[in-house]
Amino acid sequence: MRYLLRMVPKAGWICLTVGVLLQAFAKDRYPGLALFFYALPKPCLAVLSVTLLVWPGMRRKSRLFAAVTALAITGWWVSASWVHRQDQATVPQVDGRELKVLFWNLCRPRGLDLEMVELVRRFQPDVAAFVEPGPQAGPLAAEYEKLLPGYRVEFMPRGVLWVTRVPSRFQGRGKLEGAGAFARFEVTGLGPPFPFVVADVYPHVLHSREPQLQEALAHAQDRDDAILMGDFNTPAESVFFDSYRSRYVDAFETAGYGFRETWPLGLPLLSLDHIWVGKDWAVIAAQKLNLLSGSDHAALLVTLRRR
Repeated sequence: MRYLLRMVPKAGWICLTVGVLLQAFAKDRYPGLALFFYALPKPCLAVLSVTLLVWPGMRRKSRLFAAVTALAITGWWVSASWVHRQDQATVPQVDGRELKVLFWNLCRPRGLDLEMVELVRRFQPDVAAFVEPGPQAGPLAAEYEKLLPGYRVEFMPRGVLWVTRVPSRFQGRGKLEGAGAFARFEVTGLGPPFPFVVADVYPHVLHSREPQLQEALAHAQDRDDAILMGDFNTPAESVFFDSYRSRYVDAFETAGYGFRETWPLGLPLLSLDHIWVGKDWAVIAAQKLNLLSGSDHAALLVTLRRR
């Protein structure tokens, strides 16, 4: 027992040092280290430093250093992850109306997802997309339409459920680098047609997620009116989103409020779910919906307006 009490702090300090270096510098550039980057987000590093602070047998100087480290990492995390709502209401309105978009990972319900139905009824999005809708989602599409009058519901094999009350056209679907899934649509009922890409990136343990992310981005065709959303299974701090940020903005980071992390539900550890919009769109409002029991992901709801 004494040996364990001595070894745990040493392992903890090593893990903490590696985690800080990954979060600050290397991130997920290197496939061999990316798993540790994903497994040691800033909230986990803060908890680890608090654990070292209260671990029995620690010397006073070590406790003081652990306390300073915990405060520093917590401040680093909050400053990076806490989003303050920005007022976008004064953006000029071009096409006469706003676009409300909803995304949620349903986490494979076994049957009809009534919580999803209630979410659509409550917020009345113009366009909604859901990934991991469950093995029965295809046969249940007609039942969803009965429960959601005015909406058209389409199931895309590999797990994308498309729900819309505005005209749209299906343009393509498939795998992302042989693993994840995407579906591409063109929305035609809100002024000039614009592309909509829904992605579900598969979290390979040892393989880089960059190819899947880049393929999903490519389906937006470099258009300024494109909207991309999905479970990217990659935190916002990833270097692989640099190419996204050069052309698009994260809707929640632009007009949301609160911690941007969406997984696991109730514990803000990783921001896996994103809605990215081109510069032709102004983000009027963005909301993270946490009070959901059917999934371990938060849902995202955004309101957009053409510039």
